[in-house]
Amino acid sequence: MQVSAEGKRGFILKNWLAQAVSKLALTGKKFTGFCKIMAVTHAKACIIAGCVVTVGTTGTVATAVYVNHANNNRQIVVAETVPTETEPATLKAVVTETTTEHTEEVTEEQTEEHTEEEVAPQDMNEEQITDMIESGDIEIIPIEELEIVDDNSTEPERNEDEVIEDPPAPEAPKSDQIYEVGQLVHGIDVSRWQGDIDWTRVANSGITFAMIKCGGGDDGLYEDRKFQQNIQGALANGIQVGIYFYSGARDVETAYREASFCVNLIRGYQITYPVAFDWELAYGDGSYDTITKVCETFCDVIAASGYKPMVYSNKYRWYDAFNGAQISNKYKVWMAAYLGDYYYTSRRWQYGDVLPNFDYHFDMWQYGVTNTVDGIDGYVDMNIAFFGYANYQVNGLQKPKIEVPSDNVTVTESEGAFDIWNGVKATNSIGYDEDLDYVIKNANGDEVTIEDANVTPGVYTIEYSFIDPKEGYTSRKVTLTVLKKEEETEKPTEKPTEGETGTGENPTTKASEESSSGTTAGAENRERKNSVE
Repeated sequence: MQVSAEGKRGFILKNWLAQAVSKLALTGKKFTGFCKIMAVTHAKACIIAGCVVTVGTTGTVATAVYVNHANNNRQIVVAETVPTETEPATLKAVVTETTTEHTEEVTEEQTEEHTEEEVAPQDMNEEQITDMIESGDIEIIPIEELEIVDDNSTEPERNEDEVIEDPPAPEAPKSDQIYEVGQLVHGIDVSRWQGDIDWTRVANSGITFAMIKCGGGDDGLYEDRKFQQNIQGALANGIQVGIYFYSGARDVETAYREASFCVNLIRGYQITYPVAFDWELAYGDGSYDTITKVCETFCDVIAASGYKPMVYSNKYRWYDAFNGAQISNKYKVWMAAYLGDYYYTSRRWQYGDVLPNFDYHFDMWQYGVTNTVDGIDGYVDMNIAFFGYANYQVNGLQKPKIEVPSDNVTVTESEGAFDIWNGVKATNSIGYDEDLDYVIKNANGDEVTIEDANVTPGVYTIEYSFIDPKEGYTSRKVTLTVLKKEEETEKPTEKPTEGETGTGENPTTKASEESSSGTTAGAENRERKNSVE
């Protein structure tokens, strides 16, 4: 029987193998094996936190083999013990890991303290979620496992003291002194509160992108009532789309559920702009450090699903509600700070106008609320993005792909013989260029490094992979053959034999070749002369 220590995270041995083996208890005629998430009773062999344990005679352990995710087996020498009626069963294990040895004894009473039950993703606590994210193998909670409610949210209210900025100082640089025109892109953000939008007219009014609310968590998990209509209308008219999720998270567990719900909602759409975590709760709703973790949890889950994460909040929450410096160094920043000229007015920000003061860099600026967008009845939030995706065309989802120069490569052993990244490129179904992971395995199925493969003759399989937002795990394999470098042998210097020159050439043959060459040259010269005449 095989049991994964941490579900999809694979076999992760958190402690030394001796500690894992020591969790066994031998009681009479019954054998009980233990792993992180469940107990296995009456078993003759099982994988225990990455260990395979084989039972010999009743109440004895013969061998134990550690199996890790790379299929590298490590032998564990276990001292065979037989429990008596008067003493508790003990197990001594000596584990060899390079040059380190560990020995530990444990009784069956100690084993019982470690038994844990399997935890479903939606029931994970903060520590388990953090461990999962750090492992890099992040599981999205299926939508059927989430408790979804109808969209009964209320329209967000803005406190003018929080959003309206004092005009920048006269000496502050203007936008045309900082940015090139090509770096500034005009957009809007919309939700059910904009009603029915005529996206054809919006596209003709100078709007390049739209940040669309997919749902929220401020009143339970809900999908925005106009999400499907808005995203389909925008994409159908060539407007590039980003997403925002209006959060109600005050803890890591809720942020994880919100991110999972968000990913479930947006799968299947071509999202070329970032997916933003919109945090606008009242001050005091969660501690500074906790809300920082909340932002990171949401963004890390989004990133693991193949999207570009971003955090939205007003300028003052960036300073006071969470660690803005830390978040801005890890993710894109969407900052709200309104100047009076654009706050419920009919004026749109133009290239050359002033920019707000902000302690951190910001990638997107929500600068006001105007009624300047044709196709929207009334006012709408206005945004400037200081980045763009002009090379991405809104033409529906495409098949994710990994491009390589060749599926079969042959090199001769030497350091740097094969460049793992040369000519390799990945594009996901949205159109984003993707960073790739790779694994190299030898003929035995053992993982090796590219450095070792380059200097060790043999046949290797390289598997490049990434997680696509639509298709999930996407991979491509390349076969690498490393040939043995032929040994160069020095030829002995021989004296020329009679009839040979010092270069080993036969003088008679050489003279004959020169004569022939001369004859040919002479014929060519005569031909040229006749041609000129």
